[in-house]
Amino acid sequence: MKKLSIILMTLIACVITSCQDNEFDRSAMIVATPDAANINGQLQGDDYVWSWPQQSADISMNVTVYRNGTLASSETVSGTSYAHKNIPTNESYEYVFKFTDGTNFSKGVVKTYTREGASSISGIQMHQVDKAGGYDAVVEWNKPADASSVQFTATNGKQTISETLSANNTMYTIQNVVTGDTWTVTLVAVNEKGTSLASTASLRIGKTAIGFLSVYDTPEELVENGDDDEASAWLWLHETYPSAQFLPFSSIKSADDVEPFRVLFWLRDLEGVSEGDVWTMPDVVNGATPVITEWYKNGGSLLLWSHATVYAGYLGRINLDDMKGNDHAFGFGIGGINNDVWSMAVQLHPGSRFTKDHSGHPIYKGLEVTSNDRTKLIAFKGPGWTEDHNCLYFNLPSLYTGIGNQEEACYTQLTQTYGIYPLGTWDSQIDWVSQMNVWEAQQGNTDFKGTLLCIGNGGCEFSMKNLDGTPDKSAHPKNNIYQDNVLTLAKNSLEYLKTR
Repeated sequence: MKKLSIILMTLIACVITSCQDNEFDRSAMIVATPDAANINGQLQGDDYVWSWPQQSADISMNVTVYRNGTLASSETVSGTSYAHKNIPTNESYEYVFKFTDGTNFSKGVVKTYTREGASSISGIQMHQVDKAGGYDAVVEWNKPADASSVQFTATNGKQTISETLSANNTMYTIQNVVTGDTWTVTLVAVNEKGTSLASTASLRIGKTAIGFLSVYDTPEELVENGDDDEASAWLWLHETYPSAQFLPFSSIKSADDVEPFRVLFWLRDLEGVSEGDVWTMPDVVNGATPVITEWYKNGGSLLLWSHATVYAGYLGRINLDDMKGNDHAFGFGIGGINNDVWSMAVQLHPGSRFTKDHSGHPIYKGLEVTSNDRTKLIAFKGPGWTEDHNCLYFNLPSLYTGIGNQEEACYTQLTQTYGIYPLGTWDSQIDWVSQMNVWEAQQGNTDFKGTLLCIGNGGCEFSMKNLDGTPDKSAHPKNNIYQDNVLTLAKNSLEYLKTR
């Protein structure tokens, strides 16, 4: 009897299981898979636009983009199209399309696209040239490697210039520009396969004066009593730009005191102090900050060097508590002899999955760039007395974007949404988006119309001390064999900010 009961229970269990399996087999997927034939794309200008038929009101499309196999972005759109903006040429993209009801996702449909054509033009920059009775605007760029011609367009909103130039042409002059105008230039390389992604630059015509910020009241006091890097920076600036003005923080009381300036330059270098001293601003700086902040919001730009990069938090462009609370690397010792050559990496290569090459940025114009198997490098410090005054911030990109710092999507959102561009890192730190070492903050999603350039790399000393540790205060300090690179970086940075 016991044996019979076991057999009956087994049969019942099998029947139940069979019914469950059959029920599972008969049930449809909660969200149906898109029909690949109904998802089509086409290039519209520089954007590649995918479209599909209208679905029911509760169904949206999730689109995940991979660049050369690396996750670039993912978003859910409620309409019937998705625009992948600013597609570069000769890059392989994969798109995974999934329908979703907000909770459940269908199986994915994979589409691919590679835009063929000439490589984008690099190194585009503009500057204003004084002439009798007014100004011209000069546009320069690097010669494209694989183009047969260049489409040149420039506009100030009222006048438009359109020309087709030889691929060998690398300069164009817009004549008789007017104060107050902003000229935007677009360059497109063309070959038999197609057109490149457009390269753009803009220049606001007007004042070009530079102000040198200082906690000292006079340049004589700075040179006599101040840090050697700060003193040398002023002496170099005064020699290179005779019209540049020494601007004590204590003299800034109202908007009229900063209105004449296009760019403010502050190099702050502390030694023999604590980290708390780096974070703390002197009273004269705090007193001037509301005025400088308003000027910055209205379009003024700043070059912040070494420990002055902390000032980005006081201006409100980066949250100061975030800067303090996340990983950072500060140096403020008296230094010592270090006979290594220090190079800065100017190409990110996170996890060997994608690259972001910044060697063509205007601040690096004219500097010798060397390459190894993973990155591009520029040397800034040779053997000698090294202070190692880094002022760097880590992991803020991941904090703001919520995306891992080896993901291209993190870089894309950091730059396109937040307007923050990592431009240089330690040569050992190219595997992450996270290091803000040399970096630029454009307006992004903020109220600040001006631009910040922050040079926090410890190898970019303005003045390397003598071998016995004594200062070498000079417009052209003699101890660094790569001193010209530091000065070129400074001049390029100021010239770039004069275009913003």
